[in-house]
This record gives sequence, structure tokens and C-alpha cells, in this order.
Amino acid sequence: MMAVKITPNGEKVILQQIANLERELKQVRIEKNKAYHACGDDKLANPNFHKLEQEERIVEERIRDIQHSYKTAEIIYVDERNTEKVDIGSIVKCSFEYTEFTEEEIYEIVGYGESNLEENKLFYDTPVAIQLIGLKIGDETILSVPSGKVKCKILKLYSGWEEVGSIN
Repeated sequence: MMAVKITPNGEKVILQQIANLERELKQVRIEKNKAYHACGDDKLANPNFHKLEQEERIVEERIRDIQHSYKTAEIIYVDERNTEKVDIGSIVKCSFEYTEFTEEEIYEIVGYGESNLEENKLFYDTPVAIQLIGLKIGDETILSVPSGKVKCKILKLYSGWEEVGSIN
């Protein structure tokens, strides 16, 4: 597996995520301990104990996965957003040409741990981001989306969200 790319902002998000999961794990272990003592000699008969034991394993595994990705990650600094071509850190305005209509969207291509579709932040390793990376203003590509194929054109690359805000 290739190392994931993380921005310093993504690093904060990931460390927060690990801390939250560790708190959750602690809580699950407290609950599991209570359930263990509540069922006396008959541990097998306590479904809650088994549910908590399973939950504990799931949370432990999530922590391990995230920590592994974090430890092997490549930290990338996006001090200067690329306004020549789409890259991690780029804020890109695209037009999507569907059969019935065309819509414009602005996305930020982000590192591991930072994706958030409500904020239009696309993880660089998603199918859409992969096809956008490397394109320049005016370039077009065909994206495969759940509803079929859509023509996507790069309209603009911004130097920051401030610039996006001042235009709308």
C-alpha cells in the first residue's frame, strides 16, 4: 500500500480522530467491565458483554488502521496552492455537463482524513479527484458517476477560499 498524503490540517483532524476513538474505547472498556461483573459466573449468558467485546475490537481496529496510515503518511505542505494545474490543495471550479443540464461546482482536493462532501472537500484518492488531478484550466474529462458519464471541464483554479468568496 502506498503512503497516504496528509496536509498539516489533515494531521490535526487525524490526531483528533484518534483521541476521540481512544476516549470511545475507554468508555467501551468501562461498560464491558461493568457488564462482566454484572453477569456473575454466567458470562456466556450476557449478550451485552459480547456486544461490548465486539465493539471494543472494532474500535481498536479503527485506531490501529488510522495510526498505521498516519505513521506511514507523507506530510505535504500546501503553502502555495497550485493555480496552474489541479493538485492536492487545489481549489477548482468545474462545470459538469449532464444530459439535461449543466452545473458548476467548486471543490478543494484534500489529503487523507480531510474529506468532507458538505464542505466540497474531495479526498485526492477518490475516483473524481483522481481524474481531475493534473488537469489545467480549459481541460475536459469524462467522469463516471452513479448516473452514468458526465463531461467535466476545469473552469478556474483559485489561490484560496477567500478568492472564491469574493467572487460569488
